[in-house]
Amino acid sequence: MDSKTQRFNIVGPCSMESRDQIEAVFKVAQTIGVSYVRAQVFKPRTNPNSFQGMADEGITILKDLAPKYPDLKYVCEVCSNEHFDKLVNVASVIQIGARNMQNFELLKYVAANFKNEFVLLKRGFSNTQKEWLSSAEYLISGGIPKDKIILCERGSRSFTSPTGVSLDFINALMAKEAGFKVIIDSSHGTKEARFVLPLAKAAIAMDFDGVMIEAHPNPAESVSDRDQAISLEALTDFFK
Repeated sequence: MDSKTQRFNIVGPCSMESRDQIEAVFKVAQTIGVSYVRAQVFKPRTNPNSFQGMADEGITILKDLAPKYPDLKYVCEVCSNEHFDKLVNVASVIQIGARNMQNFELLKYVAANFKNEFVLLKRGFSNTQKEWLSSAEYLISGGIPKDKIILCERGSRSFTSPTGVSLDFINALMAKEAGFKVIIDSSHGTKEARFVLPLAKAAIAMDFDGVMIEAHPNPAESVSDRDQAISLEALTDFFK
């Protein structure tokens, strides 16, 4: 990869589960030289009975760990205005996930109150490129500079892929041609751990601005998206 170009490689678990779990990820991220870490304390889930994140307890842990890992930057998803208010001074990157890509009131609120390093906007798995870029335009018209927006391709629902989802590289390439920073989430885009790293390699070969990879100290014990999580050992080997 071109060392002159800033890369937005983001690693970490689907959701933050405990202090020990997230600190194990921090240690590996620091070792492999990845600055951006998934630190998801709020998790929108399809099933209301599924784990929804550590919420305020997780924020306290992130604040406690920050002085110990000063080079790491948190990527935190927000699902509401209240979530944003709690994380605006904690996260370097505010993530607006696929489910909230067209939550226009949230987009407007984030834009009006934004003071972070970047905002990351994921494409909804059934959304067109026009809809994706229109959501980005909400952020821009609200005052966020275009160069502070990172678009993330996370795959589309698929009738042909055996995993039920497939990455849309053409959509992502067109977003890059529109002048945005674009990264590839090869975890949600494949749904199976064995495909995550090969597709991440493809994204790097296609010169995207980074990859998002879900990694967990014990993937089989992950409380969410365990099938697509890779081990920290595999993550280390990949970046080396």
